[in-house]
Amino acid sequence: MTQIKFKGLTKHYPRFSLGPIDFEVHSGEFFGIFGPPSSGKTSILKAILGLISTDGGAIEFDNQDVTSVPVESRNISMVFQNLSLFPHMTGRENIIYPLVERNYPRDEIEKRLDEVSEVLHISHILHKNPAQMSGGERQRIGLGRAFIADSRAILLDEPIAALDARLREEMRVELKRLQRVKNQTFIYVSHDEEEVLAISDRVAIVIDGKIAQIGTPSEVYDRPDSIAVAKLIGSPPMNFFAGQGDAATGMFASSAFGGSIHVAGLPSGDLVLGIRPEDLSLSDNGISAEVVTLEPLGAYTIINAQIGGQDIKIRASGQLSFPLGSRIHVVPDAKHLHVFSASGERLPMTSP
Repeated sequence: MTQIKFKGLTKHYPRFSLGPIDFEVHSGEFFGIFGPPSSGKTSILKAILGLISTDGGAIEFDNQDVTSVPVESRNISMVFQNLSLFPHMTGRENIIYPLVERNYPRDEIEKRLDEVSEVLHISHILHKNPAQMSGGERQRIGLGRAFIADSRAILLDEPIAALDARLREEMRVELKRLQRVKNQTFIYVSHDEEEVLAISDRVAIVIDGKIAQIGTPSEVYDRPDSIAVAKLIGSPPMNFFAGQGDAATGMFASSAFGGSIHVAGLPSGDLVLGIRPEDLSLSDNGISAEVVTLEPLGAYTIINAQIGGQDIKIRASGQLSFPLGSRIHVVPDAKHLHVFSASGERLPMTSP
């Protein structure tokens, strides 16, 4: 297990800059890194591994500066999205390759192979070449190669993105189990919000090369630090309403509502109110909305509607049916409202 710490790390590309990055991955933690494509997630992994040189700051492993330490001396394993298995080698040969290259004794190699095969349940496919394996089997071989090296940490760069949806769900459970069994530091990168929140102990939200927020999955979901984070976390995404707050009355006025609603502890000024789709309940009275389309998804239905000409989404339990163009009424959950400044930062709720 290894603690990994970033101290003001920067990396400049011709059209993109990463950092400054400051955060710590705890020893033995399953740490997720989430953000849109080209936000800098993979560059962070490459910096940990030593594949890219940095322009400033430092990286520490267990409080030792490794910024200038070469790749081969960092003892970090990485599982890539394309897995990078050798097609001419069997599963067994792919897994033991790192140890063979380091001239490990044969009995030690066989011992470690047996241990990894038992944990990953892959003894029955070790004789196959990658072309003979399913996607899930190739995934396990890639993980086996990372595990067998007994590295300080394992980096995973969207390792299950190429699998079908059902297999991805199975592999999420498997990865979490394996991390617990190995009791090892994992850093997991993905642009799939559901995937990274489902398995991470904590997650860093990366936007435009900067760390926008770090917290547990519940923290970044329940209390996003900014509108930018709130737009990324949640499916469907949060609804936003621009308006004015009055701290004295606790009333939030928006042209979209055609009136005002009460928000406890509301500050005064130009504000943006955020309401998640699941926090809008159907009611006989409330804010009037026009139904645009319906998305029946089994246990729940996504209602695409308009309030005052503004598109919104409502997530309602069960299979619902409304005529398109009909009027419905919604009431926001007063305990789960999010207030942001006009510039996008989360604001603390004050006493009226």
